[in-house]
Amino acid sequence: MAVADRGAERGAALVRNRWLRILGVAFVMYVLSYIDRVNIAMATPAIRGELGLSPAAMGLAFGFFPWGYIVLQIPAGRLAGVWSAKRVIAIQLVLWSAVALSTAFVNTDLELILNRFALGLAEGGVLTCTIVLIRAWFTKAERARANTLFLMSLAIGPVIANPVSGLVLHFVSWRAMFVIEALPALLWGLVWWWAIEDDPRDARWLEPAERDRLVAALDAERREVTPSRGHWLATLWHPAVLLLALYNFAALSAEYGVNFWLPTVLKDTGLSILAVGFLSAIPYAVGAGAMLLVAWSSDRSGERKWHMIVATAGSGAFLIIASLVPQVSALAILCCLTLAVGSFLGRFGPFWTLPSEILPVAVAGVGIGLINGAGNLGGSVGPYFFGYLKSTTGSFSLALLLGGVSLIVGSLIAAPIRRRG
Repeated sequence: MAVADRGAERGAALVRNRWLRILGVAFVMYVLSYIDRVNIAMATPAIRGELGLSPAAMGLAFGFFPWGYIVLQIPAGRLAGVWSAKRVIAIQLVLWSAVALSTAFVNTDLELILNRFALGLAEGGVLTCTIVLIRAWFTKAERARANTLFLMSLAIGPVIANPVSGLVLHFVSWRAMFVIEALPALLWGLVWWWAIEDDPRDARWLEPAERDRLVAALDAERREVTPSRGHWLATLWHPAVLLLALYNFAALSAEYGVNFWLPTVLKDTGLSILAVGFLSAIPYAVGAGAMLLVAWSSDRSGERKWHMIVATAGSGAFLIIASLVPQVSALAILCCLTLAVGSFLGRFGPFWTLPSEILPVAVAGVGIGLINGAGNLGGSVGPYFFGYLKSTTGSFSLALLLGGVSLIVGSLIAAPIRRRG
């Protein structure tokens, strides 16, 4: 009985732990979002074979996801700030699950394009709202680590998605894969609604002493931030927001190209689809470690911008090296892309902490929405040009080279950002 009581107490303590409850539930939610977004990359060879699509046509379809994704960035960010991040995400969770499942029924390139646009529309604002939610629950000294623990979903998602999708595709069709992988997100919506609150003040599960301490610390930090002046739309031309938006456009142009075409790059070296599924998870597993390391260093030093810039420029350098490697060398390509993806993922913690520290809480979601929307607009460019260059040159070498250049240019764009003002 005593053992059972101790077990129950430990379980209750875990439920009351905000790092596990808020970040854990958000982490799983975004892993499921990421899986439903990128599992099409693993299915690409099968889809192309059945529907008769060229690499450029697939790249074009990939590129319509970000166009849908950007539509709700600013509205969702505003709603998260003045209404409820919890509710906005819950609504979108149900919508994206339904759209992801419907991918199983596409039969033409136009239907695939419309499906990808609708999926982007359904998922747009989820990241923005979650960053706003994290700001409401974690202090400045904790925020890079908190953002990183959540954003590790971007690294863990492919570690899970690619092997699972490869395994599913080994036994069933690509259409069945979309149905199977859409259902977990719909069920997780129930957990999300139970576990999440928008503000620590509303969390009855939080220990009163911890709640009072946390609320006092967050209120003190809000008083240190310069209040917003004028209409909330003025946030859209804040100098730091504009520079971060341009930086993110350049960075995600490369990242989306690599993410969507990584399985195909490896498949072109002669590997089986099952091997591709497991090997393509390696860069993201390394990236998870890089994210923790960079976030720890950023929180320890209190510095954000240069951690972000160095990681981004390093990723660009590794992509350029990858472009020089013979495309038939699976091991060499995998090593270069592992270093490139790992470095790129390392930037996320300090990157998403910057706007939260620059902008007042009421308008932070608007700025984050513009930054994320601009990045995903860049994401509409990357997959198409990777596919186009593959079609015209017969390899991904030029695409990897230009992706590396784009990351280095983005690093230069970010250099003038000021922490305040």
